[in-house]
Amino acid sequence: MNVLFLNPPFTEYGGLEGHGGKSAPINLGYLAAYLREKSSHSCKILDAEALELSYEMVEKEIRKINPDIIAMTAPTPAFQQVIDIANIIKNKISKDIIIIVGGPHPSVFPEETIKIEPIDFIVAGEGEITFYELVEALDKKKDLHEVAGIVFMDNGRIIKTRPREFINNLDILPFPARDLMPQHLYAAPPTKKVSEFHGTSIVSSRGCPFNCTYCIPNVIWKRRYRARSPKNLVDEIETCVKKYNLREFNFHDELFTTLKERTIEICREIKKRKLNIAWVCMSRTDFVPEDVLREMKSAGCKKIMFGIESGSKDILRAMRKNVNLEQAKEAVKLVKKVGIDVAVNFMFGYIGETEETIRQSIRLAKELDADTTAFLVASPYPGTDFYNIAKEKGYFREGYDWKDFTLVSKDNVPVLNLPGLDAERVLYWQKRAYREYYLRPKYILRKIGGIRSLGDLKNLFGGLKLFFRIQ
Repeated sequence: MNVLFLNPPFTEYGGLEGHGGKSAPINLGYLAAYLREKSSHSCKILDAEALELSYEMVEKEIRKINPDIIAMTAPTPAFQQVIDIANIIKNKISKDIIIIVGGPHPSVFPEETIKIEPIDFIVAGEGEITFYELVEALDKKKDLHEVAGIVFMDNGRIIKTRPREFINNLDILPFPARDLMPQHLYAAPPTKKVSEFHGTSIVSSRGCPFNCTYCIPNVIWKRRYRARSPKNLVDEIETCVKKYNLREFNFHDELFTTLKERTIEICREIKKRKLNIAWVCMSRTDFVPEDVLREMKSAGCKKIMFGIESGSKDILRAMRKNVNLEQAKEAVKLVKKVGIDVAVNFMFGYIGETEETIRQSIRLAKELDADTTAFLVASPYPGTDFYNIAKEKGYFREGYDWKDFTLVSKDNVPVLNLPGLDAERVLYWQKRAYREYYLRPKYILRKIGGIRSLGDLKNLFGGLKLFFRIQ
């Protein structure tokens, strides 16, 4: 069968088009790689987001490719775009094209999603094996009820097959099919760009052992942390370097440093192979001992991102974040001391938030004085405890759209109206926080003084562009 993996044009949903960052759809790359390794089906990836295609252009490309199956991933903020494309496929191109949708949103709302007429199948949860088995069943006309992890309609009835078990050994997965993607178009946003190298996204583990109330990855992974072996991971890094000349890596793991010895082994394997790379990862402030940081620094780590989330202990407790603010301050100092840049994230508008707790967060952000700081809108993604609590308390404002479930936006209004802090007020504080933080003379002088190359200058202007778009 002719299978097309489609990444729809999503940029409009956050109102931040032109922010300078385009990330490869690694999830689709994994699906395509696994399918072509296990079968003879034809696989193509159309990254309409990276190619900046309009809906009309997407329609033309689909007609050229003439696929039997189109697969799309649907995060909540982009769900409407997925439905728009599905309608174009069925109503303008061919009703015979089979549309398969996966990702967080349909995995949380399978019954509601499958009732939407253009969608034929949902792949719920981890997708590689499920998608392969579904395509094989469709091609060979096997019993679809025997394919675990799918949802479909059968004579007007919703059929949910047995849940798909997680892949315990992630090393069995082939590396993402980067050869099917327009690698030259991908670039990290200014907040994550750390070198002159061309780069890519990469995943070394799935899941997180923690239980924060707002965490969307745990909706899919169910707190099941699974990690690739250091050798398998560095094999992929080496392939990217030698085959695609990609030397900057943005790790999409929720917590890269979960296992201390594994982290050290990864770093030593990178150094052993003499791979000249730069990379960025996410961690927690209680998972960065100095010996690990020094190993990371020597292996090319240029920036570590921490989700501090709030300067209020009460808000952190409500989030089940389990962050010690004094420890967080020491961790940020330690990372700076080792010579790695620091990025921190805060969220405004969680349940219990007040203008005073927001002020506490802004004060803490200034005290931490990270290289980059993001002030995000707390977004209650479906399937999270945050979503369920907000819904139970009746905090969702009337008339919200799925596209409003975005963390940073120029135009979209947050979805929650909290007691004493409505959505518009949260947006006001978000914009004010960015101004207060980034317009400090101390910060501006440090950034100007840190320019060492044309790349640094480009990054600075990219950050300014993003700043003014948010305002």
